[in-house]
Amino acid sequence: MSPRPLTLITGSTGLLGKGMEETAPAGARLLGLHQRDYAVKDSRMKHLVLDIRDKRAVDRLFAKHKFDAVVHAAGIASVDYVEKHYAESLESNIVGTLNITAACRKAGIHLVYVSTNAVFDGKKPPYREDGAVNPVNKYGRLKADCEKIVADTLEHWTVARPILMYGWNHIATRPNPATWIYDKLMRGERVQLVNDVVENPLFNLQCGRALWAIIRRKPAGVFHLGGKNASSRLEFGRRIAKAFGLDASLIDEVGSDHFPGIAPRPPNTTFVVKRMEDELGVAAMTLDEGLRAMKESLVLRP
Repeated sequence: MSPRPLTLITGSTGLLGKGMEETAPAGARLLGLHQRDYAVKDSRMKHLVLDIRDKRAVDRLFAKHKFDAVVHAAGIASVDYVEKHYAESLESNIVGTLNITAACRKAGIHLVYVSTNAVFDGKKPPYREDGAVNPVNKYGRLKADCEKIVADTLEHWTVARPILMYGWNHIATRPNPATWIYDKLMRGERVQLVNDVVENPLFNLQCGRALWAIIRRKPAGVFHLGGKNASSRLEFGRRIAKAFGLDASLIDEVGSDHFPGIAPRPPNTTFVVKRMEDELGVAAMTLDEGLRAMKESLVLRP
């Protein structure tokens, strides 16, 4: 009897890894890598602390395990942190990606590289997969460079670009926009949200289902993963307040110029998700559907 398929997920304690863990098909085995020793409790994933910048450690891992697929989501992902700590972020993203791609190339493994909507400048939405890449911040430039590394050095690869993702994250890890807004409103604190940054937010379980479809089908090229509704951060916050019965009057409308110290953001990176729906068979969820699913699972929040 052949062993059950084993998938490696780097950066597994993030919201994407949690979405994959919760939507894993029956019989799948998951090994998650993360650099810090987080106390995470997953029912379907084995966790391992490993720094992907350490090529020898990565090579030993691939020599020990036979992976059927690798989902590479690791790397510093805070836009503002990357802007101010570029050298560290370069090592985390570029060096780590070079080590993972080299190991996949040697073993002949299909790699799913997790990129971002930040590769676009936000001036000509909505964006299809072949839209012109033109990042406006250092994080977007790093991710665009990593996409090129993957495409130029691997035979078996897929680039998945999730947009603004939301859902229940692990308690030990940093909050996502939805949980940050939810927690602030629950405490009765005011929240300032911009009216001039637009995306189509992606529920993390929809993202997990799309990634498992990629692993199963192993399509080539780039896929945009996003929700059905375009929404500003302001509207996103108001919908969260409505979904959970919280006080929307605590939300203050501001423009991006209200935060002069942060890295520049593209104004509208809304995705066209037709390829996701047609080729992966994953329907784009509306924002209301995703928030309703969050609310229904609130009692199960880890």
